[in-house]
Amino acid sequence: WDRRSGKSMSKRPDLFTSYQKEISIFPNNTQKFWFVTLLLSSIYICFIASDYWIILITNALLVSIAAWGLNIVSGLAGQINLAHGVFVGIGTYTSAVLGGVATRSVIGFEMDLLIWLPLSGIVAALIGVLISPIAVRLKGLNLGLVTLAFVFIGSHFFSNLTFITGGSGLGRKSAKLNILGIDFNSGYEIGNFLIQKNQILYLISLLVTVLLGLGVKNLVRSKTGRAFAAIRDRDIAAEALGINLFKYKATALAISCFYGGIAGALLTTTFGGVEPGTFNLLYSILFIAIVIIGGAGTVLGPLFGAFFYVLFPAIIQYVVLSSNLSEQDLLITPQQIERIIFGLFIILFLIFEPRGLWGIWFRLRNYFKAWPFSY
Repeated sequence: WDRRSGKSMSKRPDLFTSYQKEISIFPNNTQKFWFVTLLLSSIYICFIASDYWIILITNALLVSIAAWGLNIVSGLAGQINLAHGVFVGIGTYTSAVLGGVATRSVIGFEMDLLIWLPLSGIVAALIGVLISPIAVRLKGLNLGLVTLAFVFIGSHFFSNLTFITGGSGLGRKSAKLNILGIDFNSGYEIGNFLIQKNQILYLISLLVTVLLGLGVKNLVRSKTGRAFAAIRDRDIAAEALGINLFKYKATALAISCFYGGIAGALLTTTFGGVEPGTFNLLYSILFIAIVIIGGAGTVLGPLFGAFFYVLFPAIIQYVVLSSNLSEQDLLITPQQIERIIFGLFIILFLIFEPRGLWGIWFRLRNYFKAWPFSY
């Protein structure tokens, strides 16, 4: 209530009257409405889309979880990490061991998804904590070089621990999709309606993405998130204000690794198997590109970047096929076109829109919110 005008301020959603309302996850009813609408639409898509699009969207959801993890340590805490793909790989092989089938060459325990999924994130986080005494004492280029060394160390272990990874060129199958003792590997029948395995994976991925996305949103508005931002903006000033740099940098790395491990566990289940050579330096740089294109330091940015990265190749292939042009006519393959355009987008966003796709969405949203008085 405005005492000067004698009018209610309830129609001014951007004017916060309490600190609790300002830091709430959904500060107004409009955001709550669109969140519920988007969630229900995502569930509905599962039952009308083809398997091709279901797999693509599932992949985008899981890539966004991994990108959120990198965004926590790099976008929020400001620490360079070139080894994020290694922690995704740790989650991948943890799930394969705990939930996979044992053969003559690899070990497996066929555990339930409710066990191997959280443990995949926890194991990755624990390894992140083990290396944190080295990583958190450095910053800038030195930290980047140390994380680069972790990439080569991780690749060495992935290639040589054949009883876990299956070895180079062979790989191993993913964890089995068993939930509470129910086998979903061949789908699940409810009456006369059969839910396919791809649909079940999509719904599981959607649920995990929503929960971890709300976790990132909650982290940003918390005391820990504000400490991350202070370290990112000026670590010396943050330490002078009483922020324990070692504690919060290690925390950021552990949370980042946890997200990467969860994403890796489910990504492998989506693809059915994995080969150790997947988790190389290029794989880690890929997540950096996704965060940059989506918007570093934001909650929705990694989600935008992940969907752009996953759906963009499908759009390129559709355009190429629609044009009836062969690879001889184009002189380069569609995969090379994807890489070139993807690289150009990184350069363009760094120059013209450092906040990425989130920055574009933010400006468009504010424009239409202020319309017709958008100047």
